[in-house]
Amino acid sequence: MFNLKVLITFICLISVVSSQNILSRDILSQNGSLHDISPQDISFIYEEPIDGLKFVTLLPTYNHLMIWMAFEDEDPECMLPYFHLRIINKITGQTNYIDLNYTLPAEAVCPINNIDFLPVADNYILLYYAKTTNGIKGKHGMIINYSGEFMSEIYLGNADGYVALSNEGFINIEKPDEKGISAWHWYSSPNIETGEVVEHSSGEFHAPNLPSYTLVDSLNFDLVDGGFGFLYILKYDETKGSSVIKDPNVQYWRIYVSFLKVKTDLPTKPSLLYETTQKLNNITLRLCTLTYNAEGYICVMTLNNTITNNNKSWTEINYYQLGFLSTGALVRLEIIPTPTNITDIDLRALYYGGFIVIYQNASAIDFYLLDDNGNYMQSQGSFGPEFFFYNTYRTISTIFGVKEQAKNKLEFLFKPLPKLKKGSEFSPVIESAKPSINEVIDPLIKEITIKYTIPVKLSTGNVSIFQLNDDKYKPGLLRQTFSGDSKLCTIGSDNHTVHIPIFESTFSQQNSTYYVLVGNNFVISQERDEPLIGIRKNIWTLSTSNIHIFF
Repeated sequence: MFNLKVLITFICLISVVSSQNILSRDILSQNGSLHDISPQDISFIYEEPIDGLKFVTLLPTYNHLMIWMAFEDEDPECMLPYFHLRIINKITGQTNYIDLNYTLPAEAVCPINNIDFLPVADNYILLYYAKTTNGIKGKHGMIINYSGEFMSEIYLGNADGYVALSNEGFINIEKPDEKGISAWHWYSSPNIETGEVVEHSSGEFHAPNLPSYTLVDSLNFDLVDGGFGFLYILKYDETKGSSVIKDPNVQYWRIYVSFLKVKTDLPTKPSLLYETTQKLNNITLRLCTLTYNAEGYICVMTLNNTITNNNKSWTEINYYQLGFLSTGALVRLEIIPTPTNITDIDLRALYYGGFIVIYQNASAIDFYLLDDNGNYMQSQGSFGPEFFFYNTYRTISTIFGVKEQAKNKLEFLFKPLPKLKKGSEFSPVIESAKPSINEVIDPLIKEITIKYTIPVKLSTGNVSIFQLNDDKYKPGLLRQTFSGDSKLCTIGSDNHTVHIPIFESTFSQQNSTYYVLVGNNFVISQERDEPLIGIRKNIWTLSTSNIHIFF
């Protein structure tokens, strides 16, 4: 997992490769107010070589920063029909410039939210957009490589669909129709050589069939095993209910969840997560994500209610955390106090525990840190009004903002957040691993170990070891692989440490670099049987030394 140390290395290399110096606090203070900057903040400047291109968005991945640039259209809601992407390697600082030699359909770029992109594999980007074919508007995807070459095109489904990544490729989930049916199409990752994508499977999510309820909204989210979850918000419709007897215990709002697990074709039956007899104005699900402590998933939701007292009425908006397991069982429903009286805020769960509250007004973007229970901990500073874009990088607990430095120059400012849960560089639930990252090992090593912060059991996810390929765009050479429950791995007496045996041939190549890939669901928690996050590729790297044989 990419960490702050790697980010610092990347920033330093950026300054060398682009001949741009990292700005010190003193230099930064010339361009922004001092309260925006702290000694821990990291900043770098990107200079765009093509005049007229404007910043659209920034997507940080584990290995790259991806900067989407575009030419503005006369209509501010649109852009010109071309795709420009800058991919900066965090380790080497090298920048790949993608200037796609293809004119996109007008409807794909107007409005601009008709088009987006995702990195779907090493060296491949999925560019997806609205396109009308034979009078039918749908969503189409184009696979391009990091050199900007067109590889393949594929029809994804309904134009209103949502595209998301998975451990097993990517999925397009369509917006539910009036019956609460949402079609989904699951696609493979691009072929490493050809970029070809094929459809794995397809099916439908179905909202609960409750005649007296209307589907108000829905939200999908990623599962640890590479599958997807789907949430439904249903509201009781009094025009459909019984007009003879008004039941005082009727549940006016209900929230259900359904899961589409990896290598299955049917989602689970929707499970009831939440219901209330209150006649709320609205319920909104802001986001759903994996918890850091192997307790399933957590959603941030808002309850909008009108309060009447002494002939006075006012609207009250409260934030809640809704926690549940991958079985659909509810484990947590708690209000999240906010450190400000302002209700129009952005509240996000953090990877290492707690929440970040983001409040934007005309003069600043302010940040506040909350603990797991929503208690205020401290201010995390702010971005000044010159910053026109911000986002959070959840896996390394970092906020970043973007402002225009000068013509064709953008300044990126990264503000690290405290980690409430002290885990390792791998994840919040891994305490340590041996050998350590970048350690030079004996090729005849017999085992490697992972120590977790909680008691675990072995599961179906794989642990694999690859030898790095000299060509960065080609896959590593697989040296060994097996699942956690294959009976080759063992758990120590502490119930925290997993022992992984090493084959004699695995590290046989001298002076070579390897990485250990631990799949999600390699282990599960003993307490709740919830799958744990693994270790991504190129994070746990090891190298071999020369073998010395003494006679």
